[in-house]
Amino acid sequence: MSDPHSYWSHPCITCLDNGEWLVAFAAGTQRPFPIMHPPNDPQFVNLITRSRDRGRSWEDPRVAPGYDWFGVETPGIAQIMAGPVLLDQWRFRWYPLETARRRADDGDEIFVLDTTKFQWVPALTEDDWRRHPWPYARADGGAFVHRSTDRGATWEEPIALDITPYQAAFSPRGVIELSNGELLMTLGSHDHDPSGASIALRSYDGGLSWTPPVEVAREAGKLFSEPGAVECSDGTVLVFSREEMTGCAHVSESRDGGITWMMPRALELWGYPQHVIRLADERLLMVYGRRKEPAGIRGSLSSDHGRTWSEEFVIRDHLRDSFFGMHLGYPSVIEYAPGALFCVYYAEGDDGITCIQGTAFTIEEVDP
Repeated sequence: MSDPHSYWSHPCITCLDNGEWLVAFAAGTQRPFPIMHPPNDPQFVNLITRSRDRGRSWEDPRVAPGYDWFGVETPGIAQIMAGPVLLDQWRFRWYPLETARRRADDGDEIFVLDTTKFQWVPALTEDDWRRHPWPYARADGGAFVHRSTDRGATWEEPIALDITPYQAAFSPRGVIELSNGELLMTLGSHDHDPSGASIALRSYDGGLSWTPPVEVAREAGKLFSEPGAVECSDGTVLVFSREEMTGCAHVSESRDGGITWMMPRALELWGYPQHVIRLADERLLMVYGRRKEPAGIRGSLSSDHGRTWSEEFVIRDHLRDSFFGMHLGYPSVIEYAPGALFCVYYAEGDDGITCIQGTAFTIEEVDP
C-alpha cells in the first residue's frame, strides 16, 4: 500500500473475529529529513485499512478516529473478546512559533527541536528557540483510547488516559487481553521524558476506564520506549521494550498478572521495536526491524515462556534503506490460522516511496 505524495509508516495489525484484518498506520506528506516521522510534523494522522481476503486486497484507508485528530503519534490497534476494537494513540498540541513563544512566556511547557541531538527539548533559553528549525513548536496533548463497536468502521468519543507523572507515553502496539478478561496497555516514554520508562495501565471494563500507570521498566543509563505485552501460557506476563542506548530487546517479567514487575533484562537480539505474540502451539514469536545493513525484518522463537530465544531468522531481507534505517521497520504480526502468519511493516518501495508492506510466512518455513 502506498501513495506517491504521502509518507506511510509505523503499522499495527489485528485480526478481527469475523476474519477481517485491520492495519492502523501513520500518514503524512512526503518531506525531506528531518520532518519525516510523526513526532516532527503537525499534519500526521493515523489511518486504518481493511482486508476481507487475508491480505490479498486492501480497502482505501480511512482516517481514525476523524480528521480533527492530527499531529498524533504512531497507533496501536487490537480487538478484545467482548467485541470492541481499541485504538490507542498519543496526541501533541501544535502551535505556530509565535504563539508557542507567547505560551512559553505565560508558563506553558513548550518543546522545540535541538538539532545538535535531534531531540525535542523544553524551550528554556533563547538558544533553544534559535536552534529550532521549523515555524511551529509543540506541547504535550495526552494519551487516548478510542473504542469502536462496529469493527473499526466508526469510533466513540475518545477516552483520556491519566499517565501522571510520565510524559508523552505511546506505543505502536495494541492492548492485550489477559486470561482473566482484564486489559493491559503498555506505553513508553518520548525523547523529552526524563523518566525514560515503560509503563502499564489496566482496564477492568473493556477499555471504558483505565487505572493509573504502573512502572514496568526503568534503569539508569537506558531509555525504554514503544513497549508491547504478551501473556504466556503459564500466566507470566512479559513486556518487551525498545532500548535506545543499545538497540537490543529488553524484557520485563510479571508473575502476578502485571501488578508488579522484575527488573528488565537484555536479550541478545538486536533490532527494534519488537512485537511478540503467543502462537497456537504456545510458543512466543518475536518480530523486529533490522535497521542497519542488510536491512530487513527479523524474527525469533521461544519455547520456554521467553527465557531463551532461538537464533534470529529472516522474514524479509534487503529492504531499501536510503536513510540509516529511518525508512523501515516497526513490524507487527498476526497468526490468522495455526502456524500461518502475516507481518506488516513499513519500508521504501522500488520507487523510493515509503509505504506499508507485508510478508506472509509459516512457522514451518522459519522454525529453527
